[in-house]
Amino acid sequence: MGGSIQKLTIGTYKDSNYETRILMGAFKAFINPAGFSMTYKSNFAKDQAMGSSKADLKYANSVPSDLQLDFLFDGTGVSESNALNKALSSAAQKAGQGSAFAAAAVAKQIKDFYKATGQLEGRIHKPYNVIINWGDFEFMGFLSEFTIEYKLFNNEGRPLRAIGKAKFTESISPELAAKTDKMSSPDLTHKRTVVDGDTLPLMTERIYGDSKYYLEVAKVNGIINFRQLIPGQELFFPPIAKI
Repeated sequence: MGGSIQKLTIGTYKDSNYETRILMGAFKAFINPAGFSMTYKSNFAKDQAMGSSKADLKYANSVPSDLQLDFLFDGTGVSESNALNKALSSAAQKAGQGSAFAAAAVAKQIKDFYKATGQLEGRIHKPYNVIINWGDFEFMGFLSEFTIEYKLFNNEGRPLRAIGKAKFTESISPELAAKTDKMSSPDLTHKRTVVDGDTLPLMTERIYGDSKYYLEVAKVNGIINFRQLIPGQELFFPPIAKI
């Protein structure tokens, strides 16, 4: 028996410390991407002797990784996973406004995405930093590129479907990086906030490297039904020695 489909979500944060959260679910994909790609790159300094044809490369540093995602923004309602759009589109068509609604739906989806990821926020004088979650995948960074390809149009030339090609670049403050390295130890107490799609076995696997401790973690947190975690809920994961 399969569970419900977990949607990709984007939360917004003030900066790369990810301490001041603006909104946990600033954007939720109507239709999940078909996949994603990660790019990792390292810089090397060349040490090549005069007259030689080979170089001895010396590691310099690692460049922040890039995450590339293609989002489908759809206003036609043809996707079963976009049932809300389908229902509203059907109602609008009966009122003779179907095409106008579909175009407005696409525009709203794109606006919501860009507001969460790339739009200049006047209060902090820059776009938000974001945390992207999809199942047990998590990425911290900012939107560095966004290209929209419009694929389908109504008779008035308004878009009914578009693909947003987004590139996010990793961005983590040195302070958070140091904390993360320290917090990765299973011998320390960890506090984690549940996000949409989290399960106790998955969270236990991430922290301890083994999901078998999830029942003990449930007892520590007073959880009766470990299958129903609530997004935003804070859980404590004690050191393995105490478990």
